Amino acid sequence: MNGEAFVSAVTAMVEAHPAINQSGDRHPAHCNLYITQCGLPVATEPQRKRIANIWVRADSVRRRRLIDCEHTFFDHTKFEDSKPNHNLFREPGFKDTDLIRYQPKDLWEAARVIAEVAGLAA
Repeated sequence: MNGEAFVSAVTAMVEAHPAINQSGDRHPAHCNLYITQCGLPVATEPQRKRIANIWVRADSVRRRRLIDCEHTFFDHTKFEDSKPNHNLFREPGFKDTDLIRYQPKDLWEAARVIAEVAGLAA
């Protein structure tokens, strides 16, 4: 599976997770915002055509457990230079904190990222 079908499947996995709910009454234009039962923000970009992005706070995951999943670290003091998706900041939990954008290559990697941020990873 790849392309839009993969992006849709990753978004569906986040939305189906029992410990993750939509944050607020609607999503902003270019990302879907969610919150875990532990209060941690998660975001996806469902309009992507080729790559699935899962955004998390850097302090909400144990990075060493996901080191093999493609990711980019964004230092919050350099957001002006790095330009992460500005729609993320509608979610208060994403403001003034370092972020990681995971780009899973398959559904197993996506499931691992989702489980890690949702707090259910063993």
